[in-house]
Amino acid sequence: MGNPKKDLYEISAISGGKNQTLAVLKSGEVLGWGGAGSGRISVGYVDICGTRAPSKEPVYIAKPSLYSNICAGYGVSLGISKQQAYIWGFSQIGIGGKELFTEAPTLIDGISDASKVVAGQFIYAALDQVGSVYTWGLNVDGALGRTTTQLNALPEKMTDLPPMQETGVGDNFMVALSKDQRAYAWGSNSAGQLGLGHLQSSPSPEPVSLPVSIASIAVGSTHVLAVTANGAVYGWGSNHIGQLGNNQRPYIDRPMAIAFPEKIKAVAAGMHYSLALAASGKVYAWGWNGFGQLGLGDLKARNKPTLITSLSGVHAIAAGEAHSLASNQTHFLGWGCNESGQLGKAAMMQTTPNIILEIA
Repeated sequence: MGNPKKDLYEISAISGGKNQTLAVLKSGEVLGWGGAGSGRISVGYVDICGTRAPSKEPVYIAKPSLYSNICAGYGVSLGISKQQAYIWGFSQIGIGGKELFTEAPTLIDGISDASKVVAGQFIYAALDQVGSVYTWGLNVDGALGRTTTQLNALPEKMTDLPPMQETGVGDNFMVALSKDQRAYAWGSNSAGQLGLGHLQSSPSPEPVSLPVSIASIAVGSTHVLAVTANGAVYGWGSNHIGQLGNNQRPYIDRPMAIAFPEKIKAVAAGMHYSLALAASGKVYAWGWNGFGQLGLGDLKARNKPTLITSLSGVHAIAAGEAHSLASNQTHFLGWGCNESGQLGKAAMMQTTPNIILEIA
């Protein structure tokens, strides 16, 4: 796998997982950096054991070579090519019937006309062209949101949801956004991450009570962020490290507004931290900062959204477990944990945004 030529770079989407980074080019090709799920084929997965220094160069994802949608999860990545869903990476304990340990994308059976995919640690979801939701993996605490007697279930369509436009996956729970801009949640609820006003798990989708319509959502390990059409942000779930922008409560079990000095157009949620992209192109970060993933030059946690002053003109953001990503007109940048080379030629612990790829 040779290095791609610079003149082919034009990024249309980015995604961060546990220790891998993916970028979709305008051509539909996908570049990967880091460990399992990056597309970097390594015999016997010796890189997982830490016996081989990680490569800091990107690779192309193997055939099929063109993708319309991708998502990096916990050592596993998902992608869609020609409305078919594929999986690659370290598929733990044969999740969803795929007992494979390969970086070569493998077709996922049982999903028709796929449009979007979401990868978590032990649970996965996909949307089809009409907005139906498919789920699979470990059905702990009703995380799959559908009736099944199997602990480790194959992909199957949910039947009690309206047409959806987006789905997010956390630790044994999911949140989905309908095409009419309402949020639904199901699964584990130990920190109020379902936003239902209590801490009881729900095996079936429940509507989240929000005062306004929601334009997009982002799901972390145990917290959720939602952006409204007019640029406001709401959050709920775990707040033990300030990831909901509040320094008084360890968890928030129903949606709460998060204050910003300007309108926000997108959010991203990592393990226990949060990012927000303003309409101005500025980026804010808050929450856990153990690897410098807030991009503020230190390892200090923040309990309020804090401006990353070194970033401007950003048009896309993404959050992995402990690394952050952003792209603008000229650069693809990353910061935070780089133990597997998921940030390319950055430091092992990169506390400020660093160029992964020059776009122009």
